[in-house]
Amino acid sequence: MQRESQIQAAILNYLRSLGWWCWAVKAAVCNERGVPDVLCCCRGRFVAFEIKTQKGRLSGPQKIQIQRIHRAGGRAVTVRSVEDVRAILETLDLKQDDTEQAAKNKSQKVKIKSNDSPSGWGKIYYAKKN
Repeated sequence: MQRESQIQAAILNYLRSLGWWCWAVKAAVCNERGVPDVLCCCRGRFVAFEIKTQKGRLSGPQKIQIQRIHRAGGRAVTVRSVEDVRAILETLDLKQDDTEQAAKNKSQKVKIKSNDSPSGWGKIYYAKKN
């Protein structure tokens, strides 16, 4: 059976190969208890992965942190393999917003802020100036 650290290394390599910005959270005295093992962001989507072996179980603080991430509008999941991560990524909408993509193709852009995000953090869209 693989150790958690081996699973984590394989997951980080996989995510980085896809262009995700991600990092491993190391246990330290100053860290908040229960923060997931791997934190990632890609195209405005925040995803946290709590890595467990086949027999591993979530602790109370880990369950609380996962709930807090969900309430903030992020995604947090427990995974046991790279295959689990692949399956999760297939459920995410990672396509660029049509408005953002169209604006990137134009030479003149203006920022339009939208506060409709469930986390309370606004998205920034780019639109052509008139």
